[in-house]
Amino acid sequence: MLPDPGTSRRTRPAPRLARAFHHAGDSMSNASEPAAFSFGRVLFIVVPLALVAWAATLYSKALQSSAQASLERTMAMRLLGDPGAAKLADRYRDADGDLLADPPADARQLLDPQEINFSYVASSEEENERETWQELLAALESRLGRQVNLVSYADPAEQMRALQKGELHVTGFATGEVEKAVNEYGFIPAACFADKDGKFSYSMKIIVARDSDVKQLKDLKGRRLTFVRPRSNSGCTAALVLLMKQHGLQPERDYDWGFSFGHENSIRGVADGRFSAAAVASDILERMVAGGEVPADAFRVVYESEPYPPGVLGYVYNLAPGLREGVRQALVDFDWAGSGLERRYGKAGSARFAPVDYQRDWAPIRQINKTGRELFAKLEPTAA
Repeated sequence: MLPDPGTSRRTRPAPRLARAFHHAGDSMSNASEPAAFSFGRVLFIVVPLALVAWAATLYSKALQSSAQASLERTMAMRLLGDPGAAKLADRYRDADGDLLADPPADARQLLDPQEINFSYVASSEEENERETWQELLAALESRLGRQVNLVSYADPAEQMRALQKGELHVTGFATGEVEKAVNEYGFIPAACFADKDGKFSYSMKIIVARDSDVKQLKDLKGRRLTFVRPRSNSGCTAALVLLMKQHGLQPERDYDWGFSFGHENSIRGVADGRFSAAAVASDILERMVAGGEVPADAFRVVYESEPYPPGVLGYVYNLAPGLREGVRQALVDFDWAGSGLERRYGKAGSARFAPVDYQRDWAPIRQINKTGRELFAKLEPTAA
């Protein structure tokens, strides 16, 4: 700690300091007369201390600025969740330019398992997945002539690693996870939930409690916004990019945030007053309202995005040709009537699987991720 020049040390000067300010034989050399040297002594002590304090203040401000920039960058990184590479990894080929990995030219690299492992979107939600998927699993077994096992993952990263290792063959990814799964893990999107006419889309909604005084997005400043998880398009990335790019609102600096790790968790949290605001998927919100899981009057929508493609089912790029085509055809031909899929997802309007075109249908999502990467780059600390 720096000494305070205004303490009792001023009235009890050391003889050595006193001599430094007086000429030999000077009539004011008497140390018992503080008025003869106190001004010079004060300057001698105060000026260096003032300079040190000034430098320390500048340094402290620089540290605070650097810490704030680092915090903002860290928060954005956690929220964006590493959107992944913007193009296919070098280990994949894309001769036809559809942005998807081509099957291996070497037949020895093809995957032809005797049992097919299937999973849907990774989720922390506890639910009876077999009841939902049992009819589709049976249809896949009939088409492929192989046993199909239902497996589940709580973490998308674990799911992607299983795909890369050849342990997972047919699977589903949420909208925001698809680009990373395609580019880095060889996922091939095949079909997604659609209405009876084969149309598919959903939107990102930011919801607040019915009695909240948040009326528009700018009112979120100083509040807490709940995201689902990193890389969730409607549950995180789309909302984060929207708030940063169009409203200048940055996480941590302008609003608090947290993860719920499930759209259902976010929706229930807003409905019962635990969360003040949340970014969620419209189709899940509609399904929960239609199913009586949350009252329609428990929340308000303060923002709705443009349409996005929903989560999608597909397979690993090196699956043997007969299995690839069998999976795709089984999905498109599957009859939802009376199935667990209809019981679970039909209330939100889903009635069939429709084929997707990744290059076209995921263009809006790739643009959101591109914008997210650009915003993230702007937060990078500059070189000293």
